[in-house]
Amino acid sequence: MRNPMQTMATCFEQVALFFPSGDPKLQESFEQRAAYLDSRNYAREILADTLKEYHQHLGSKAETFQMIEELRQKETLTVITGQQAGILTGPLYTLYKAMTTILLAKEQREKLGRPVVPVFWIAGEDHDWLEIRETYILSSEGKPIPCRLSGDGGGESVGHQKVPAWETIEAQLLEMPDSEFRSSVLKKCRQLTEQAENLTQWFALTLQWLVYKWGLIFFDPMLPEFKRLAAPLYEQIIKMQVDIREALAERTKEWVALGFEAQIKPIGGEVNLFLSVPERRGILYSDGAFYLRGRKESWNLDALNSLLTQAPERFSPNVVTRPVVQEFLFPTLAYVPGPGELNYWAQLGEVFTTLGFVMPILFPRLSAVVLTASWQKFLSKQALTIEDVYSGLEDYRNRYVREQDTLNIDDRFQRFREEIAKGYAELKPLEEIHVNVHDWLIRNEEKVNFQLDYLKAKIWQAQRKGCNDILNRLQQLEDGITPHQSRQERVLNPLSFVIRYGDSFVDRVAQIPIRDFREHRILL
Repeated sequence: MRNPMQTMATCFEQVALFFPSGDPKLQESFEQRAAYLDSRNYAREILADTLKEYHQHLGSKAETFQMIEELRQKETLTVITGQQAGILTGPLYTLYKAMTTILLAKEQREKLGRPVVPVFWIAGEDHDWLEIRETYILSSEGKPIPCRLSGDGGGESVGHQKVPAWETIEAQLLEMPDSEFRSSVLKKCRQLTEQAENLTQWFALTLQWLVYKWGLIFFDPMLPEFKRLAAPLYEQIIKMQVDIREALAERTKEWVALGFEAQIKPIGGEVNLFLSVPERRGILYSDGAFYLRGRKESWNLDALNSLLTQAPERFSPNVVTRPVVQEFLFPTLAYVPGPGELNYWAQLGEVFTTLGFVMPILFPRLSAVVLTASWQKFLSKQALTIEDVYSGLEDYRNRYVREQDTLNIDDRFQRFREEIAKGYAELKPLEEIHVNVHDWLIRNEEKVNFQLDYLKAKIWQAQRKGCNDILNRLQQLEDGITPHQSRQERVLNPLSFVIRYGDSFVDRVAQIPIRDFREHRILL
């Protein structure tokens, strides 16, 4: 499958159809998008009032409240990103998304000469418990250790889930390495955990702490005021659900034809909205009636719209319609996606058009790999590169162990095996003694060779044990750079490095050029 982020960065013209607001590398795209947004209207006062109250509960800094006030002005635009409410912010790429959004908003404020504010949409309506229930932090031995939430979420939105007691979280973090920052980091995590009322707020408080120096507006779509604001769009989505499915199918077919993967794979009948009962279930349409996935109860169009009017808080968008709800609520100059999100956003252009909108600029988040000083030094000493680690170090391990063999283990065993074969060949004439001697010799030689293989394996095991220092360092490299055979930014929590470097770690992230669209830049 083709890589959409690489294609967008190197030959945007090949995918321009799927990203109608233009090439994110060109300032002209931002200027044209801003002019388009000036022609639209937004419920800015309600939006700002609700955000102001929400951020008072978060204890946000004065600069954040100033940006919220700017949203009341017609000329103010937003740069938005979003993510599920993971434990302690979830993986590193959440921080990378937030920082890209902050820096892009700052850049465009300067270049456009008008207010542009960063917004983080917390997907608190999401009910995919497996997506958020665990995160990983490097232990003092350099191994990724899990921090997990208990239970299964019960199918309810994450925003309805309670924050666990700090003691259950702390018990899982005790293996973090000691450092000058450890005590203050754990103290802050405890404070935020005890302050939060639900998992969405816990996420917001933790990420706000990490980027506090810069300021970031958080959006919780589960707040009743926002639900009421979005209700007219939900009504339109229900009314146009057939057209939306067709628009999605059309653009998806074109995307796949170019060799890309379809991230959104409908199975049929989706209205592309959820209803909470209280567990969150997809609304489907079939034979002139609406019903919930896995339920028999049904509604006609009037009854469903009546329910929407009475209880908009029970409705929420899915992956197809959430970006359009964002467009409906915010003057979105650009959205900052990860690689996977680029795939599904590329399928949505016609959905936006069908509902009367134009998709915002898609500006890929920064991607980086953190190298500690010790990892960097060891890579250099072993003449290894990051690409070598990404490819896997098992062959290097085996080669290293063999290079330390000064006694020619394999040659000695091979010569011994040849001598054994000669010895059994000399015994072959004895087969004349009895008809069974032939089988006895074969079985006996097999046993001897089996024992020889066993002995050889044990000797190599001992040889490998003698190389344990280097082998353990190689394992630490993989655990730190490609934990669980995945990318570091997809597994490790930011605390893995905040615990080592304190606030300066986030400062380092903020120094990465956001317009360098290469994947996995090195962060030292």
